[in-house]
Amino acid sequence: MTNIYKELYIAVHSSTDMLSNAYLKYISYGFGLNMEVMVIFYFLSPHQVLEELKKSSFTLLNESIRFDENGDPNYGSYSVVFWNHSGDAEEIGLYTFHGSVHFFINNSKIHWYTNGEAPTSVCSSECPVGFAKKYTGTHKCCFDCKICPNGSYVNITEDAYRCIYCKDTEWSAAGSTSCNLREVEYIPFTDTGAILIMVGAWALVGFTLAVSVLFAINYNTPVVRSAGGPMCFLILVCLSLCSISVFFYFGEPTTSFCILRFLPFLLFYTVCLACFVVRSFQIVCIFKIAAKFPKLHSWWMKYHGQWLVITVAFCIQALLLLIGYTCSPPETNKNTDLYPDKIILGCDLDLKATAGPVLFLLSLCFLCFIFSYMGKDLPKNYNEAKAITFCLLLLILTWIAFATEYVLYHGKYIPILNALAILSSLYSFLVWYFLPKCYIMIFQSHRNTHEYFQGLIQKYTKTISQ
Repeated sequence: MTNIYKELYIAVHSSTDMLSNAYLKYISYGFGLNMEVMVIFYFLSPHQVLEELKKSSFTLLNESIRFDENGDPNYGSYSVVFWNHSGDAEEIGLYTFHGSVHFFINNSKIHWYTNGEAPTSVCSSECPVGFAKKYTGTHKCCFDCKICPNGSYVNITEDAYRCIYCKDTEWSAAGSTSCNLREVEYIPFTDTGAILIMVGAWALVGFTLAVSVLFAINYNTPVVRSAGGPMCFLILVCLSLCSISVFFYFGEPTTSFCILRFLPFLLFYTVCLACFVVRSFQIVCIFKIAAKFPKLHSWWMKYHGQWLVITVAFCIQALLLLIGYTCSPPETNKNTDLYPDKIILGCDLDLKATAGPVLFLLSLCFLCFIFSYMGKDLPKNYNEAKAITFCLLLLILTWIAFATEYVLYHGKYIPILNALAILSSLYSFLVWYFLPKCYIMIFQSHRNTHEYFQGLIQKYTKTISQ
């Protein structure tokens, strides 16, 4: 049994008539013997033949032939042959299992049909970086390449056939192999815009204090009395308290910050508007309603109707805010939809919580406009309606501008715009209602006398009588 040479080769092909043939040919040379075995399988696919081959074992020339789990023989010495262009089988290498595995191929003897280059024996080429594989058949080597979209990535070492979505705190561009942390954005206290807004708020408090001192010094003068007297101090205090809201628009949002962004402004601004409603009504009442409805005027004066209205308005707004914040308290939110690589921290304010208070403020504005129109032809020094109307117009235009900007712009600077709108609303009353009276008291003292006001009233009375 010496000088035994064994050759094993497998050729698998499919015919055009849908018949699959598999040839298993063993040729053994030794002692002048020539043995050939051919097995033909019909209606079988190559992978089916390979599966059966893995399970097969037999004896040939007293040698046990076995195959491993890959279908490869695990014993003996085998020649690697190549069918050349002439159709002959030419030995180009050797594969032996004696002791240690030895594999050798002489590449110079192989003449490929692709101009000397070895053809690629794969169904699909490897996908580029950031692309996931998608099966297109029964074999794993056949696939399409699909790019992973924004917010997802592919990890070829974990699963090359699936795009993995990033967490809410992460982001990725299309065709990524990993996720990146999102940048968290909010307005810090050190931001330039925040500093300017807070300086403006402190300046407002300083101006209201200065105006309060000036009004206190000139408390018994006609200008202060016509502006509302003690009611002016309440308005100035409420304007200062409204400015508290501005400071909570900066820094990392919390639940308490979200509540205090709106609560002081909505509550104390209601008091301001109620004071202006009452003041407008009082002027109209003195000049137009007192003569026609004396009982209403006497009741108003007897029970201090102005303070009763302001107290009721304050209580209604406080109750509406309490109900709204109890049922739907504002919460912090992390907006991840505006920008793929950023998280915008803000406050999620439910419309149900603010609808009632805002509508109540609008109703007070409406009443102010009504009484302002009724007093459009009153004496100049008593005609506060024009100043109030102008302040209300500025207020409405300010919030229309903010609402427009809020719809068009989405980003971390929305809190600055909101704080600016609040500050503008406060300055509108301080500048256009109180500063003109301060100017009269300081620079035109001759207009701040009882004689001057009496002359205006007498002139108005003569005009009405005519």
